[in-house]
Parts: sequence; C-alpha cells; structure tokens
Amino acid sequence: MKKLWMMCLSLGLTITAAQAKDVFITIGSDAIDLSQKSLMASKAIMQSKEISILKINESEIESLSHLMHEKFNRCGGFIVHESEAEAVEVLENNSLRAFAKKANFLNYSITEGDRVQNMVSKVNEFSIREMILKLSSYQNRYYKAQTGVDSQEYVKATWEKLANSRSDVSVELYQHSGWPQPSVIMTVEGSSKKDEVVVIGGHGDSIAGFWGRERARAPGADDNASGIATITEIIRVMMDNGYKPQRTIKFMSYAAEEVGLLGSKAIANEFKSNKTNVVGVVQFDMTNHKGSANLDIVFMSDFTNEAHTKFMGALIDTYVAGVNWGYSKCGYGCSDHASWHNAGYPASMPFESTMGDINNDIHTKNDTIDAPGSMGTADHAEKFARLGVAYLVEMGK
Repeated sequence: MKKLWMMCLSLGLTITAAQAKDVFITIGSDAIDLSQKSLMASKAIMQSKEISILKINESEIESLSHLMHEKFNRCGGFIVHESEAEAVEVLENNSLRAFAKKANFLNYSITEGDRVQNMVSKVNEFSIREMILKLSSYQNRYYKAQTGVDSQEYVKATWEKLANSRSDVSVELYQHSGWPQPSVIMTVEGSSKKDEVVVIGGHGDSIAGFWGRERARAPGADDNASGIATITEIIRVMMDNGYKPQRTIKFMSYAAEEVGLLGSKAIANEFKSNKTNVVGVVQFDMTNHKGSANLDIVFMSDFTNEAHTKFMGALIDTYVAGVNWGYSKCGYGCSDHASWHNAGYPASMPFESTMGDINNDIHTKNDTIDAPGSMGTADHAEKFARLGVAYLVEMGK
C-alpha cells in the first residue's frame, strides 16, 4: 500500500509539473547545489560569487521555499523573475547593488527629540497584539487563496479607518496580474518634500508546508502578522497624534513574499522604472519572537544599505530605551528589502533575532502568538513599533 501511495504521489507531481510553466529565479549561490539536488526539475543557468540563476518548474516554488527555511534558516531566499532576461539583468547588475549598499542617500540625522519621545510613548502593546490575533485567525494568507485576498482587504480597511478621512492620506489595493492576492499601499503625502519617498513595509502573506497550499493551516502570527501589526501600530500613533510629514510616507503590505518576493519586486521595479526618488526603505518581517538571548533587534548587514542601517541603530540608542541591537546576515532574497536593494534603493531590515536563532515554528500550523518566544503577548513587537515611530518622524522631517 505504501509503495502504491508513493507511486501515485510521484505521478501526481509529474502531472502537476507538466501543467505548470518553467520560471527563472535568482538565488544565493551558496544554495544552488542543494536546490538542484532537491528539486525534480531544475537547471543552473548562470552563476556568480553571490547570486545564481536557476530554472525551475513553477510547481516547485513552495518546495523551494520550504527547503530554504529548513536548510538555510531563510524566510524566502530567492526571487522569481518574469523572464530569463530579467534574471540575467539582476545577476549582472553588481554596480547597482554596490551603490545601494554603500551610497549615502541622505544626511541621516536625529533632530526631532521631543516630538519623537512623545509619540514613541504612545505605542501600545495591546493594539499590536489584537492585530496579530486577527490576521492569524485566517486559515492562511496564501497568495492564491481567497483568505489571502480577504486578509489584505482587512488590512486596507483597518488602515483606512485609522486615517480617519485625512485629505493627505489614501489607501489602495495594488493588483497583480499573476495571482489574486493584492498588495496594500497607504500613501501619506508629504508637504514640502513630497517627491522624496520613505517606504515602511512588510509582507502580508503566509505559507505552511509542502501540501495543501490554499487549504493549509498557516496562521503566520510571527511570519508575518507581527510585521503588519507593527506597521499598523506605527500608522495608529501617527494618525492619533496628527503627524504630517514633509516627505511622502508609503506604508506597504506586500503580496506573495513567501513564493519569491513577487509583490515587492513588482512594486520596487515600477518605482525604479518611474524614477521615484525613494530615500529610505525599512522592512518589518517577523518582530514578535525573541529568539536571541542578548539581542532584541538584529539588523541584516547583507543586501542592505550601510548608512541607512547605522542610522536606524542610532535611533534605537536615542529613543528605544533598554533595547540591545546588533547585526546578522540572512543571505540573498531573504525578505522584501532585497527587491528594493536590487532596484538600487537604500533598504534596511531590523529582525527579531539572529538568523541562527530564527523561529522554528514559522511556515507551520504552530506559528501562533502563544508559541515560545512570544508567549501570548506582543511585547517584542512593541520594541520594533517604537523604532518604527522614531524612524517615521526622523525620516519624515
């Protein structure tokens, strides 16, 4: 019986693969050999020291996502491209990535002490917890499932309610052509520097395991209801205090991060094509699991901007009392900041732990707010919300 079941499973995989198309991905070169050995239909196209191009069957994207988490402690770890040409362009554009890492896009400064301190003091753990609980109550937030659409519509409605009909604020669903789940974008138009844009984002989708997909239980409380709840709290504090920035602020809940950063890549590339002047990007992806004993907030040092990240560390020292921070590396394409980095923009990713201490419950049905590391509260995410409020005001000035 077991042998027959395995034969049927193999046949099912073959049929699924035959029905799906081949896609091209960029992936960390350190993962290329294991990926080729583990996937049924894959072929290395080009390789460089840091990044490689792999052609795989679209049906194996979820399996690759699981592999990257299990073997490399990466939430993601690859980017899916529209064509081989797009993947080659990313691989060969080392100069743009070097610019995105080393350039000083602004004279990042800390000058808004009284205003920031007042607003940071208004951050509320309970509000963050309530949003985590709501988003993790969906069966999943998978990018092809109706619940993935419904959860993003809930984010949009929540952000609209917080904006309270302010004339300088708009919230939209950014529709993608290749899958049903939309991204959500809230725009707070700046006053005197509205052509300079600050992006505060995180991904709204969730995923669990190899099978089930649209039907799987994937609460994603940490990955990444916590990040969207953190962003929502930043918005709440901003609106409750009537803060109006000089620069334009865009809050984003990206679709389809878990299957190759699809949503953020589409948006970042559109901004690049339109020559939008983005002066700072921060990615909140997993904020509520305290995995590292001696560190509260950990900045990814690879595929991020050095000056921008150093500035965020200084914000913690200035405004977020009692929080220890440090650095780690997460590899290529580990979250949506990589989409902005590849487009040549300054991005940072503050994370909840080192990658070696990553939450092992993510991508499973056990990723709930009651899991170890969160213990039923949003205490850890509250630290990130305080950092986010400080970032908002100091970047918005």
